[in-house]
Amino acid sequence: MKPSAALVFRSTEGQMMAILAAALAVLFATMIVLELVEHDTPIETAAGSHTLERLASLVPVLQSIDDATVDKVVGLTSSCHAGYSVSDRPFATTTRTHDTRLLETSLASELSLDAQQLRAGHAQLTRDDFSYRRCGAWEIDLPMEGIVISVQLPSGRWLNAEVHPHEWHFRQKLDWLLKVSAAFVFVGAVALFFIRRLGRPLNHLTAAARRFAAGMQTTEVAEDGPVDLRRAIRSFNAMQRQVAGEMARRTGTLAAISHDVRTPLTALRVKAEMVDDPAVRSSLIASIERMERITASALEYLKGESRAEPMRRVDLSALLESECAEFEEQGHVVTFEGEHGVHRTCRPEALARAVRNLIDNAIKYGGKARVALIQQADCVDIVVADDGPGIPEDQLHLATLPFERLSSAREDGGSGFGLGLAIVRAIAEGHEGRLILANNEPRGLAATLRLPDSPYRVES
Repeated sequence: MKPSAALVFRSTEGQMMAILAAALAVLFATMIVLELVEHDTPIETAAGSHTLERLASLVPVLQSIDDATVDKVVGLTSSCHAGYSVSDRPFATTTRTHDTRLLETSLASELSLDAQQLRAGHAQLTRDDFSYRRCGAWEIDLPMEGIVISVQLPSGRWLNAEVHPHEWHFRQKLDWLLKVSAAFVFVGAVALFFIRRLGRPLNHLTAAARRFAAGMQTTEVAEDGPVDLRRAIRSFNAMQRQVAGEMARRTGTLAAISHDVRTPLTALRVKAEMVDDPAVRSSLIASIERMERITASALEYLKGESRAEPMRRVDLSALLESECAEFEEQGHVVTFEGEHGVHRTCRPEALARAVRNLIDNAIKYGGKARVALIQQADCVDIVVADDGPGIPEDQLHLATLPFERLSSAREDGGSGFGLGLAIVRAIAEGHEGRLILANNEPRGLAATLRLPDSPYRVES
């Protein structure tokens, strides 16, 4: 049985994948928002350390070469986002403000120039200026406002350096996004590898627990993984050995008692048949038969708790119809309604025993039984209803306890010993299901055996 998508994403690996994917999405969204919101103004960009580094690396070079070579060097140095030009006069800026004057003072001091050798001002830049023709249409939006810094060279000519804020462009950031995505995929793959490696012992423990719950099959789990997980595995191994041993001892003890008691009961019955007084003889035989029924009921209860029967895929509709037909052949009124061809994985013999007990109770206390099969999205309900006296609401929770008899009708000589519903509940729990009791209106009791879709492997 393949796990559904919902189960995958509820697993540790699935949740880790979801967390990594969510983290990547959040990172992308955050970077995009920051790029769109946190734009530096032209003057903030010009006052940054990058501008000083550009000028500090280029100006000394131009100051040390002859004027004929300056244009060639400037041309080779210019690029789309770091353009330069050489002119006889400072670049014609539109405005000079207090901020640009502070920038002039700062740069002149850092470059060891006189105040008159450096000019800075705002300018409206177009594609004809500097090296913007080298830019693709998607790289830069022109015209735009920028800062132009002009530095006077020893020859008297001026080196003009443009500074503009770098706007956000999707294609420009696409390469970065792809690199980050690749890094996340790599990190996620490594993380999942180690998570799977660490989770393998836990998966083995889960599988062993399911096998133990399904059929009391003890499976020693290898003690692997972190220290705390190894301790849990060690405790589980000890627990399943202890539980399986106690169950085997209890079943064996009761079976031995039943076998040993049967012989003296048979002898007592033979002696009781020889009693002359009919009343005494009848009373003795009734007591012996009662003791035999008690022993048989106790063994039946243990069979109900047993999960040794393998799970098989069966036609549940056919199983219920067969049980109803057997009671009808005995002269009882038992009806069945529900869908046909409903297949489920279950322990057929145990489930048939549970249905027989419910039908038997319905006939015993209501005179007839109505059996219904209701298929739900993730479970199936087997409902057995009767028209009997029902059970008081405050005692419904006691009805499934072993040896609980809730009314005088259940205490007559022909009744059981409070184990019928306890057996049904044990069988339901063995299928990871439950037994639900509810009173009908206006009278009667409805017992619902709810069986979820089995997660266990089907055995043929």
